[in-house]
Amino acid sequence: MKKDLENLLQTWPDERIMEEFLALRVGYGLKRTLRYDTKRDFSEHSESVAEHLFALNYLALYFGPLEDPKGELDMSKVSRIITFHDFGEITHGDVPYHVKTEAHEKQEHEDARVLFDSLPASLQKVARDSWQEYIDQESKESQFVYALDKVEPLFELFDPVNERSLKRSKFSYKAHFHKKYLATEEFPFMRRFVDVVSKDMLDRKVFWEE
Repeated sequence: MKKDLENLLQTWPDERIMEEFLALRVGYGLKRTLRYDTKRDFSEHSESVAEHLFALNYLALYFGPLEDPKGELDMSKVSRIITFHDFGEITHGDVPYHVKTEAHEKQEHEDARVLFDSLPASLQKVARDSWQEYIDQESKESQFVYALDKVEPLFELFDPVNERSLKRSKFSYKAHFHKKYLATEEFPFMRRFVDVVSKDMLDRKVFWEE
């Protein structure tokens, strides 16, 4: 069944992939839908980690059946991993992966453990176990979430305002593409989106160049 789906996807021209991609981006409108009558300056790109987690859960619903037509992925576990995998960023913030060092990683891991100990007792184990599963990258669910995590910025940054962050943060095409390509080795549908959308972004020269 998966082979049939892969063959179907390969018959889609790049234009069809882009149509599907843009249709998925409709859901990203929720990131600009503010509550409590508050305002945000949308002329500058900003995104919270929580907004990123919403997008991961949203994309998981799309890519899950494509990458796993037999339904072997535990999607409840996928959702739990998504929820807790970035908890270590609460204390010191998010560091883009192209500039993240071992020291950043160590600090983030230490922060995560402290934060999990601060949660209600009923949540501590599921939070810690879900985070550790993501770190270990041994289960198919954690690998699926990792691939999603690397692919999701394609959707976030595909915007005339948001894509400015690529040059502002000195994010090159190589840094952008390499990690996404490796992460999607076992996920051909996500990789197809990476190939097509990255080419569009490269052609439009949105990446930082030395």
